[in-house]
Amino acid sequence: MRCIISGHGVAVTPAFRQMVERKVGKLPRILPKIIEAKVMLSAEKYRRTAHITLVAKRRIFSSEETAGDLAAAVDLAVDALTRQVRQVKDRLRQRKPRASRRRPGPRPEAGEPRLPGEGEAAPPLVVESRRVAAKPMSVEEAVMQLGLRDDQFLVFTNAATETVNVLYRRKNGGLGLIEPVA
Repeated sequence: MRCIISGHGVAVTPAFRQMVERKVGKLPRILPKIIEAKVMLSAEKYRRTAHITLVAKRRIFSSEETAGDLAAAVDLAVDALTRQVRQVKDRLRQRKPRASRRRPGPRPEAGEPRLPGEGEAAPPLVVESRRVAAKPMSVEEAVMQLGLRDDQFLVFTNAATETVNVLYRRKNGGLGLIEPVA
């Protein structure tokens, strides 16, 4: 992390510069992606102001604090920056995960499945059935057809082998092909 310290109406001594670098140097423990810290110290009549700007990878944090003493103003500004960084990190931690891009499949029915010997008779197994015409086409045509549809699979007759094949979407986003073995 690069630390740039400048003063307006204040002579920044090497000892004070070291103290400021030490205090600002503790901030990368909280936010390790800090690229640069700019510290502007100023004095006006009886007020001492410290303006600190942190340039991080994706954000810019800024704090300006005023006190009677310059060291106290730096402490207050560093505390304010620490508070800002913690708030951002807490928001990121509490954020809901993004929804997946795939459409959700059928949801399981409520309740646990029961075995037939456990008190009541098991409910009949309901299987969704659908008749599909297996059209003759090449594998490339089947890939294009599945890309146009929202279905999870496509049943077709392979024009080259004249067998029924199934093309399906994999969980990783790719496609799979099921071919029968003679």
